[in-house]
Amino acid sequence: MTIEQSPMMQSARPTLFVEAMDRLKAEHDELRALLYNIRNKGNGVASASTIPAARARLQELRSDVTAMMKKLQQHADWEERELFPMLSRYFHRMYAPSILPSIWVMEKDHQLAELFVQSFMESVNGYLAGQPIPVKETVSHLVQACLILTEHLNLEEEVVYPMTEQILTDLDSLFS
Repeated sequence: MTIEQSPMMQSARPTLFVEAMDRLKAEHDELRALLYNIRNKGNGVASASTIPAARARLQELRSDVTAMMKKLQQHADWEERELFPMLSRYFHRMYAPSILPSIWVMEKDHQLAELFVQSFMESVNGYLAGQPIPVKETVSHLVQACLILTEHLNLEEEVVYPMTEQILTDLDSLFS
């Protein structure tokens, strides 16, 4: 059962937690779609039949990746500023295990993906500047970043959704 199918999501009174979970789900869905499209475009670049076609696809892909990374950073900033502190404060009061180790792992995944994106961007810039850089190798950095980021989103949900279920259960029992 997903969090949006949960009876708690249906019965809990509107709260900051529900709004945060709605936003998390919407942003994750949007990011997953972007990652999927970028990964598919990346895989298509290597099959370009001419060098000019590969150049054009790489330029478009570079632009798409820049826009996606901006959205990802905005999402991560919101999580760090609002979502994770809210969850930490709630569970700290209950003397439950801290979510800080999980957040640390997720941040490391994010940083690793950013390194792959940076490597992709550097390779694309070199390729577009005329350096003999293999297109498949360039794209493989991007595909790896997309896989890491997709798994990062999944891990985040595996950590956050059960916590939210607990919060909503507590709220529901409080208001019943």
